Amino acid sequence: MAITECGRGHVYDTDQYAFCPYCNGTSNIINFGNGNEVGRTTSPGMTGQMPQRGGFEELGKTVAPESFRKAMEQENKTVAVFQKRTNLDPVVGWLVCTKGPEKGKDYRLWSRINSIGRGDNMDVCIKDTTISKENHARLAYDIKHNNFRLIPGNSTNTIYLNDEPVYVPVLIKAFDIIEFGESKVIFVPLCCEHFTWLDEEKKDD
Repeated sequence: MAITECGRGHVYDTDQYAFCPYCNGTSNIINFGNGNEVGRTTSPGMTGQMPQRGGFEELGKTVAPESFRKAMEQENKTVAVFQKRTNLDPVVGWLVCTKGPEKGKDYRLWSRINSIGRGDNMDVCIKDTTISKENHARLAYDIKHNNFRLIPGNSTNTIYLNDEPVYVPVLIKAFDIIEFGESKVIFVPLCCEHFTWLDEEKKDD
């Protein structure tokens, strides 16, 4: 599995898809000069160049399955409607540093895919030189299913969850310990079986 991020922040497996399966792109036609034309999807922000990975066999991976597209569209609609009605991008949990240069500091997690790195443009900015500047890892909150996943990023350094290496997206739970470089953090969720922002919104209706 090769996890990457598209220009809109979606994380996907490049071993499965040549382009981001979640973006709603525009269809184009490629003419290979031999009379054969093949349709593909170009996602927003892409240059229009075909990825040079595996030749023609990759063309079958450029369009996400209908089930993936529908699931992501529904997910985006749920988040968009909630944020539009509440005018909020609400906090859904925290990471608290227990070891490393920023021991004792907490970091807010938002109702989306949170980027983690030492750069100031990251959602979770951990000032640790052993952490990649951008996208060392990601922590995603799924508002529809009310759960959290830890997603490996672009770093060559392994991240650990409760001392176990993480190579693919994994579900995490309250008080799990995550290790980035020389830093360790504890995951503290606000949204859980006892509370969700969607439930709070329903109470206000």
